[in-house]
Amino acid sequence: MGSEEKLEALETMGRILIFTPLTMGLLNFIMEIWGKGPDLGSEAGYSGVLMVNTGIITLLYASVHRFREGVRQAESGKS
Repeated sequence: MGSEEKLEALETMGRILIFTPLTMGLLNFIMEIWGKGPDLGSEAGYSGVLMVNTGIITLLYASVHRFREGVRQAESGKS
């Protein structure tokens, strides 16, 4: 498994970590409007924020590594 494949996997994981809590929160909000939503406590919001933060950090990590690989390739003259 090459470095590029690992970075793509990290980006995919980061996107999943960001959009899963947002999607579930949106679905919960829609169900709450109809009065049929589950009564989630503050723990659900806290864990959702942690997941989104983890996704953002993962995407930043992958971005920094992509940038560093690009700089290394530019210095060595590869394209």
